Amino acid sequence: MNQENEQSNYEKFLSGLDPKTAKEVRSAAETETKRFPLASEGLTRNLGGGIGAGRITLAYGNQSSGKSLLFMQSVAMWQKMGLVCAWVDAEGVWDKSWAARLGVNNEELILIQSKSAGRIEKKIRPYMENRIDIVVIDSISDIMPEVFIDKDGALADPENRKQLGAHAKAITGLINGMLFVNDQTAIVLISQTTTKIESTYVKQVPHGGQKVLFASSQIIKLTSSGTEGQQITGEVTLGGRIITAPVGRKVDAYVEKNKMGPQSLSTKYDIYYAGKFVGIDTFGEIVDFAELLGVVEKKGAWFKHTPTDKQYQGRTNLINALRDDNELLELTKKHINMRMTGEVVE
Repeated sequence: MNQENEQSNYEKFLSGLDPKTAKEVRSAAETETKRFPLASEGLTRNLGGGIGAGRITLAYGNQSSGKSLLFMQSVAMWQKMGLVCAWVDAEGVWDKSWAARLGVNNEELILIQSKSAGRIEKKIRPYMENRIDIVVIDSISDIMPEVFIDKDGALADPENRKQLGAHAKAITGLINGMLFVNDQTAIVLISQTTTKIESTYVKQVPHGGQKVLFASSQIIKLTSSGTEGQQITGEVTLGGRIITAPVGRKVDAYVEKNKMGPQSLSTKYDIYYAGKFVGIDTFGEIVDFAELLGVVEKKGAWFKHTPTDKQYQGRTNLINALRDDNELLELTKKHINMRMTGEVVE
């Protein structure tokens, strides 16, 4: 018998099913892994292309490490890609002016301002059932357990808010509810850190208990220091005068878990919260990565752009050159890609 005409065991298995069941069989080859890039190029690269659709991504970190800023700026990117986004403002601090400075189109962003886990789930489930692209919850640290809300919708008295583990149970219920209806929505959980004390160590972990860690396909840890050495200074206008003041800080971004690609990878980037430019400095990321790959060579205070042989005194001057010259920017990206893939730049 011709080997080509023989049925595989898989085909034999399907032929043994009733027609209705066989028609509903879906092979792994039919699945698609969709990723959405983040505002940080380095973080996107370390995640293997971005955060996953139909999955949960957890981002946690210390105060002022730019967690909300990262995802506000990412929302702005996603909107330009034609994606529909929702932002759950559990903290009740959404500032549309600040969001607009980061590029967010407030007119097309669905904003949910609710503090209880049950109400949040009820509001976002219809959006997820209608396959909304991205939902960001900022932050799960501030979500109230439903048992803390009385039947009239008011906050219960303090003596009725002492249930042990109520917050973790509320987050577990919210995650389970979202997972049940989720098909292709990328869910982002933002969390502050809390201290976990064990017998042999002390560790900073996200709020929400073990379920948050287990349910997340990707976990990003952001850390930043408010010390003077980590601050970036620049010119700002105050009372009609130009003064030098802190305008940003450095952030370390670490991929702690990634079921969609590599993990245990770190990157650094600068964030700006004042001055002419705000947000993640993607141009600075490009310069740093170009230096790592040898597209840019640093000698003392000078940075040599090897494709053009041009020299720039100081990292800031090279960053500004890329920001002002799109041709230089694209040439740099091409040479970075060449170093990464081995392709020849035309």
